[in-house]
Amino acid sequence: MAPDHPGGLTREHVVWAYRLLLDRDPENEDVIGPKLAGSRDTSELRRHLMTSAEFRDKNPDFAHTNDSTVVIKEIAPGVRLFLDMSDHVIGLNILRGGYERDEIAFVRRTLKPGDTAIDVGAHVGFFTMHMADAVGSRGRVYAFEPFDANAELLERSIAENRFGERVVFRRAAVGAAAGAATLTFPVETLNSGGAYLLRAGTVPLAGNLTREVPVVAIDALDLRRPVRLMKMDVEGAEPLVVRGAARLVAEDRPTILSELHPTQLDRASGTTADAFLAEMRALGYRAHALQGGSLGAPIDRAPADALVSVVFVPE
Repeated sequence: MAPDHPGGLTREHVVWAYRLLLDRDPENEDVIGPKLAGSRDTSELRRHLMTSAEFRDKNPDFAHTNDSTVVIKEIAPGVRLFLDMSDHVIGLNILRGGYERDEIAFVRRTLKPGDTAIDVGAHVGFFTMHMADAVGSRGRVYAFEPFDANAELLERSIAENRFGERVVFRRAAVGAAAGAATLTFPVETLNSGGAYLLRAGTVPLAGNLTREVPVVAIDALDLRRPVRLMKMDVEGAEPLVVRGAARLVAEDRPTILSELHPTQLDRASGTTADAFLAEMRALGYRAHALQGGSLGAPIDRAPADALVSVVFVPE
């Protein structure tokens, strides 16, 4: 059977996923299309069904870890982070010590006491807490996160570590200009980092919720300068963040740690990963891979559809 979907998924994948995971056939043909549209591959299709209320009801022994379970993890000596174990992609990986180790090693090698850093898309504050520890009491970290469930955990971690004097946090998205935008996110998910800004004129993925959130632009904020490091993980809105920080980028020339996510760049910003790399080159930045927490080889072309971390270094 020919694929019905760019990622190779077919109608039969959806039918058999229902049969294997929910013990039934899809109720009608109308539910199959949205499942195909909202899943890039079998892994995403499986997550959509396994995070549903129906799966939890039918498989309580396997689904109990989807319930919110907040714990504290020491992520560095004396640095504690509130996280939710029901977030299998980020929270559980942080708990097990396997989350973005190269990226954190790079951040800690880059920042020095007294520095200023920016964390855009701070999630529950994993990078924010590491940054705040690295810059010390004389430094500043400006963190931004619009998704309430994550923001609440981040605020608890700021208080837990007594970082209120060095971390400035705002519940807001970051974009090209101040205003408001639509945040879209799944009703049920094993990855609380998947919320993204809905591009004007587009519709959310099937089954996603939406909420209006405030948006700030970096250049319109009163920040302690210069900024040494800016980390961006905003599910495809990274080009918008850079455009709203054009003056800071030109004057401070910070190192920029960014996610490069081809699918989300199209969804949130209407651009390609290669176009984003070209935009950064026009600003005098060269992309590098990360290898063992240090700069790796230059990147001139983006991977086809893989999500990778890159470091933009001013030339």
